[in-house]
Amino acid sequence: MGETSLGGGEHLKLLTRLRNWKGGAEEPNHLILVSFSTLGMTEEEDKQLRQKTDESYERSRERRGAEVYRLTNTDTALLMKLNEYNQMEWTSELKVDLIRVIQQNFPEYFSQIDQSRMLRIINLQGRIGNAIKFLETFDDRAKEAGVGTGETRPLRESDIQVVRDGMRKMGKKTFTDNFIRSQATVLIAPGKQPMPVMSEYFISVEMIRQHILSNVDFRGAGLVFQHLTRSLDQMLIECFDEVNADRAKASLNLNVETVFTHAFQNLLDKRGPKALSNLVLEFRAENILQNWDQFQTASELITSRGGTIAIDAIIPESLGVIDLPRLGAKLAKVFWRPGTENILPGFKETIHGLQQRGTVLVLARVDDELAIKTGHACGITMFQGFLIDDMVR
Repeated sequence: MGETSLGGGEHLKLLTRLRNWKGGAEEPNHLILVSFSTLGMTEEEDKQLRQKTDESYERSRERRGAEVYRLTNTDTALLMKLNEYNQMEWTSELKVDLIRVIQQNFPEYFSQIDQSRMLRIINLQGRIGNAIKFLETFDDRAKEAGVGTGETRPLRESDIQVVRDGMRKMGKKTFTDNFIRSQATVLIAPGKQPMPVMSEYFISVEMIRQHILSNVDFRGAGLVFQHLTRSLDQMLIECFDEVNADRAKASLNLNVETVFTHAFQNLLDKRGPKALSNLVLEFRAENILQNWDQFQTASELITSRGGTIAIDAIIPESLGVIDLPRLGAKLAKVFWRPGTENILPGFKETIHGLQQRGTVLVLARVDDELAIKTGHACGITMFQGFLIDDMVR
């Protein structure tokens, strides 16, 4: 597994390896990044999972000649030499192996697996810059994913009140400046310059963890973390006039439950009959299905006040499974993930049909120019992600 202590800086060792990469015929040509950080396991469970998955990585080293780098307890990188014939076979083999480890040893986390974040593949031929950039910002991304550092304790219900008290003490403007972030949704037509369409606003959970709940580990918090996100929804709404005073086109990613809070009602009361006319309200697909009846009521309220419904967190393989227009979705965010360039073209007719029925697709989590090319080939011209932010800054 390398000489560096596990989780103790092997990403720097890997970064040096990539910076010295020459692309020769005998060199590895793919970087595979495996992450379980989004499962929200406890620190002890992370260690147990590491021990279980080490066997998979050792098989990759023996059978495929992989170079293995342990980035953290939850994140591992493999450098491998693959070709177009064995890449899909090996990817499927590793993915099944890792999911099996979760199912057999941590079945309570099985439903929380997000394959788009669990396994990411970067072809170094022509994309070595993407790989280097990813590793250069690895520390920040690991923090955003919830990788705790130092002595911490689990998130508690009382912490939610600590965050609310913090907002009151510092005032809405200061809280907004310190904790509310935005990400652009951008129209990129083929051959045209990127044109920002709207901004999505959200409270940075990592900034909350760093500056208000600095000794708290959010992982494994389960229902308490869900309660925190609903409280953050309300705080975002309360501060929304600070961040979007001119009422420009904007989107808010909320829980269905948030629509029925006093904070949301106050927003409606302040803005009048068409209070939501310049707002897109995004809901994650699983949150909708868990709260189906409530979502239907929330959707009626939002559209009656001029708002737009968007469905977030759609994986490419599920396009067509959910009837998005029937949900009232005018926008739908499809996550870019490893292999999407091979999957999405198979849904061109589905995409065209959705667009004809009035649903605009946004390709989200874009951090690779290949995503834009693939989107264009499938008729998608709206994008969001780290790369898109860099393009419009």
